[in-house]
Amino acid sequence: MDTVHQFTCREFDDVSALSTLHFSYIVQNLIPLSVLDRNKIAEFDKALEENQEVGMFEDIIPVAVGSTSEGLNMPNFIEITDTGSRSLDLSDLDILQVLNQYTITFNESEKPLLRYTNGIKELFPWEFFALAETNGIHPGYVRLNRSNTTLFDEYQDREMLLLRFRMDHFERNSREFVDMIEVNGPALTIPVSFSDRKMNGKPLPLDKVLAMPCQEWPPTANSFKERFKDNDWIQKGLLKKIIECGCHIVPVHHRLAIETRCKEEWRISFATSERLIAREALTDFQRQAYIAIKIIYHQKLKKLDLLSSYHMKTVFFFACERINTKSWRENMGTCMLYFFDVLIECVRKGNIPSFFIPENNLIDYLTEEELTILEKEVTDIRTKPLDQLLAFFDNKYLEEIGVKLDYRDIFSPVISDMEFYCELRNFDLSLKEVLRPCSIRIMVNYIESGNYKEAIMTAKHVHFLNRKCASEKEALAKFVLSAALEIENRAIVLDFFRYLIEKFEEEDAFDCCKSYLRYLEQQEMNKSYCCVM
Repeated sequence: MDTVHQFTCREFDDVSALSTLHFSYIVQNLIPLSVLDRNKIAEFDKALEENQEVGMFEDIIPVAVGSTSEGLNMPNFIEITDTGSRSLDLSDLDILQVLNQYTITFNESEKPLLRYTNGIKELFPWEFFALAETNGIHPGYVRLNRSNTTLFDEYQDREMLLLRFRMDHFERNSREFVDMIEVNGPALTIPVSFSDRKMNGKPLPLDKVLAMPCQEWPPTANSFKERFKDNDWIQKGLLKKIIECGCHIVPVHHRLAIETRCKEEWRISFATSERLIAREALTDFQRQAYIAIKIIYHQKLKKLDLLSSYHMKTVFFFACERINTKSWRENMGTCMLYFFDVLIECVRKGNIPSFFIPENNLIDYLTEEELTILEKEVTDIRTKPLDQLLAFFDNKYLEEIGVKLDYRDIFSPVISDMEFYCELRNFDLSLKEVLRPCSIRIMVNYIESGNYKEAIMTAKHVHFLNRKCASEKEALAKFVLSAALEIENRAIVLDFFRYLIEKFEEEDAFDCCKSYLRYLEQQEMNKSYCCVM
C-alpha cells in the first residue's frame, strides 16, 4: 500500500498533544500482556478439536478462522450497569465448512480435466471441479467455470449452492434448533445460547461459512509474494507456508456487482493465511496494540457500521509491514498513532487495499457522504485516542483481571505529567515521580484483589522502563517489595510473598523478598506465642 506517511519514533505527538512514553505506558497497563497469553491459542485449538460435531462427515472439513482463532479477539469484559453487571460478547467464532471433495484451479490448462462424477453420496450428488476465472471481474473475486470445453461456459450458481448448504446443515444437525439459526449472507449464525464452542470456558457465537479449497496461490495475489522477499516481518519460512496453503473460495459477491452477475461471483478468502500471520508473525506487543485499537473501534467506530474489524486488521497488517518489530515494544504509542494516520489517509482516498490483492479496494462501496462521516470520526480519534480508550473502561473491566479500577483517577498523574515531560524531556524524573508510583498503586489493587500474577506483570513492565534510566537502576525484587509495603493487611502480604517466592525460588535476585517473608512469618509466630501466653 502506498502511503505518504513514514514511520518515525518520536517522544511527543503534536496532533494529539500526547507524550508517546506516557501514552504507551497507559495502553500497556490497560491491556496487560497476560490476557493475550499465547497458551490460550493452544487451548482453543484443543477445545475445538475435542468438540468437532462435523468430524463424522467425510465431505466437510471444519477450519476455524477469524480473530478468535488468530488470538486477536477481544478479551472477556464485564460491563457495569445500573442493575448490576453483565458479561459482554465482543467476539465470535468463524468456521469455514470446507467441502473437501471440491477441486478449484486457476490454471486454464487444466480446463479439459474438469468433469462431473455422478452417483456418489456426498454433500451434493456430484464431485466439483471448476476453473476460477479472474478476467473481467472485480479484483479479489472469481467466477467458477465448470465447463471442460471452450465451446461454452457453465458458471456455478452461488445462490443455489448456498441454499443446498443451508438445507444440508439443517438436516445433519437436527440437535440444533433450526429456528434459532440466523442466515447472514453466506454464514449460518448460531447464537451464543446454542453454541457448543468455547473460549476461556465461555460459549461463543458461531458463524459457519461454506468454503471450497484451492491448493494454488491466486495469480492475482502474486504481488504479495514479491513484497515480502526482502521484508523481515513475514520471514521466508512463513511466507512459503502461506503460499503452499493456497486459499479458499467463499460464496460472497462484491457489494457493487451488477444483479445479473451476482449469482456467478465468488470471493477469494485468505482467512487461513491471515491466521498464520497473526499466530506466527505478530509479537505479543503488536497484538497488545491491536487489541487497544479494537477497543477504540468498538467505542467509536463500530456503531457507524461503515468499517468492520476486518478493515482495521488489514490496515494494521500494513502498519506492521512498515514498522520495525522492535518499535512496538519500545514505543507502542507512536506505532498506534501511525496506524491511525494511515487509516485516515485510506479513508480520504476512499481506498483500503486488500493485504493480499492491493488492487481490491475493500471500501469502494462507500459513498462520498459516508467517507466524509468516517473521516471526521477517525480524525477525532487521532486527535484524542486516549479519551476513547479511557471512555471504554469507564464502565467495563477485564474479566480476567477480576477487579474494576478507576483508571481515570489512577492515570491522572500520568496525564498531567505529559506537559512537563514535553518541556523537560527528563525520563528519569517522570519514571521516578510519576510512572513508578502509578505502577505501585496498580500493583496494590491487584495484590489486594488476589491477582498476584498481574501484580508481578505490572512490576515487570515498569522495570523494563527502568532499564532506560541514566541514574541507578532499581532491581525488580526491590520494586515488588516497595509495593507490598504499601499494603496494611499482613495476611494478604504474607500470601503474596509466599506466591512470589514460589515463583522465583531459584533466583538470587529475590533474596530480599525471601528475607522479608521470613521476617513476616517470624512476626506471626511471635504474635501467636503471645496470644497463647
